[in-house]
Amino acid sequence: MNSPKQLPIPPLEGRVVTLDLAFAAGDRYETATRPFIEELGLRLAKWIDHHPHPAWSRYEGDPRFLLVDKVAAPACPQLVTTELVEEIGEVARIYAHADFDGLISAVKYLRGGIAPYPEADEDSRAIDAPGQGFVCSERGLRLARAIERSRDAHPNQHGAFAISVAEALVSGKEPAELTATIDRLDAEARKRQAGVRKYLDQAELDHPGILVLRLGKLISPSDKKNLLRELEERATIAVIEEPSAVTVATFDTRLRLNDVPGLHGTEGFAWGKARYHELREALIALLESR
Repeated sequence: MNSPKQLPIPPLEGRVVTLDLAFAAGDRYETATRPFIEELGLRLAKWIDHHPHPAWSRYEGDPRFLLVDKVAAPACPQLVTTELVEEIGEVARIYAHADFDGLISAVKYLRGGIAPYPEADEDSRAIDAPGQGFVCSERGLRLARAIERSRDAHPNQHGAFAISVAEALVSGKEPAELTATIDRLDAEARKRQAGVRKYLDQAELDHPGILVLRLGKLISPSDKKNLLRELEERATIAVIEEPSAVTVATFDTRLRLNDVPGLHGTEGFAWGKARYHELREALIALLESR
């Protein structure tokens, strides 16, 4: 289990599949993603992803890549089919993003393209593409909250935790010790979500359709995403400005946030070092261009 900006050293032998691993943003593409791809060469069996990136055009027509944007594939697991797994054939390593839909993608791959439970694909869409009308089951919410909390609270142990969850889903058996850990992390996440909602009262409607929350301190990625989801329910564009960063999100798939100078990311979620006032006019223009 990995993240786009922290790829492992490519193995010396064997074919590799990557799942839900976006090309790293900005300069990190050249320092992380491209060297990883070039080192593997033809041993890259398939790179399966749904996070659009300017460098995608370099690999158009390359059979090693299955790159489908988030409009067509709101979550990665739906791309992992029985036919695809059979087509790819034997691989030595699978690398997946260590979030919910990356984990479900890996589990589906290990199960030959078969979901670990009936709602798994829909749960992945609901978690990875909020505001698009997808609905997450209680089973999915429990796992997603536990995974988010694990990444925030125990980053050094998160990879091992994610692998344990994946193994349980592949086998269909959740050991009692793992159940206790998931339940504890889930409870912590729910308590955390309730605690950060107090910040929502500070949000200001700066322009019709743009809601801005200015924070005097940095918050965790999971706290930020949870706040943004609630802000997006109130306005077309949600902005969280922290002391050294700004994050912008929208449920509106027509708005390409990564086209705004100073931001990088995906269409519905982007970030940068700029201040909100530096992005304001471009965001307003984006809104009015719909």
